[in-house]
Amino acid sequence: MKHGLPAICPAVALVLAACAGGGDMADTVSAAPPPAPRITDFDGEVLRISVPRPDGGRDNLNSLRDEWYSWSWFPFMPNHAGRRWTLGKSDRDGVTLAYALVSWDNDDPTDYLSAGFWMRFDGATTTRRLDPAVATIVPFVDGRELDPAAPPELPLAGTASYAGSAGGVYRYRAAGAAEPVAEEFTAAMTLQADFAAGAVAGCIGCVGDIALEREHLYAILGWRRGEGDIEHPPAGYEIRFALTPVGEAGGFEGEHVSVTHPDRDVTRSDGAWSGRFSSRPAADGTPRLAAGQARADFTEADGAAGSFDSVFTVLHPELLPALPEE
Repeated sequence: MKHGLPAICPAVALVLAACAGGGDMADTVSAAPPPAPRITDFDGEVLRISVPRPDGGRDNLNSLRDEWYSWSWFPFMPNHAGRRWTLGKSDRDGVTLAYALVSWDNDDPTDYLSAGFWMRFDGATTTRRLDPAVATIVPFVDGRELDPAAPPELPLAGTASYAGSAGGVYRYRAAGAAEPVAEEFTAAMTLQADFAAGAVAGCIGCVGDIALEREHLYAILGWRRGEGDIEHPPAGYEIRFALTPVGEAGGFEGEHVSVTHPDRDVTRSDGAWSGRFSSRPAADGTPRLAAGQARADFTEADGAAGSFDSVFTVLHPELLPALPEE
């Protein structure tokens, strides 16, 4: 069992919605196209979500028309309020839903931060017990702090280490199985930034273990809580994101991803990650956080295969919760 970061890993929501942000996550050192439209909009009362679908279109939902469930939650940032929404709609061909956690400044609700997942269930004829193993999933993070239209002023020298949380959907298809099993997961994530070199690298699961998280998707998809252990849990996997250039606008995007496990023979792995640094500096002048999304796919020697789809937020040390005294 690996140990570390106990104060920031018990629930992905605490870090994602209270501290996360982002918009157009794809930005590289080369000349970037104009910023893509923001994923979300929140005016203090109505939440609107516009997600780019894999087919190139956009899917639009809002909390006035499409709300399924909504309830409050408690962000740890001072003077912030929090709420979570499940938005959904059904049509002849299936079901679309989005799950979002939103944290906003009580004095200026338009200064908000959000994280969540858009999910499409093609062929679904009911909204009960939807299975994420067969869904198309698009993770998102968004908010004013990482708006690509207002990029950060990055340092020209120095380094910084960030720590935070990643969470999303873990799929695993055992050798010989017809369908994968899908579970929600949470894990610690670390990120190292070299501003002189203009590059970042990161890892999910290198500190602490990747663990099952049965709170968020269980609530919105109608699963029963505590359905027991699964045969192939995510613990032990480490997902490493190789050194990736950071663009002048504070965004990064890379495709060099590797997955390892101490007891399983991973024969192939790949994936992608992208993120953006905050426009708000910490006291030392480095960005106070970064947020984004990541995917990793892998195959094992016996024919088993798995994947991790996640959103992440990593924080500057001055934002990290204090560790409990021993």
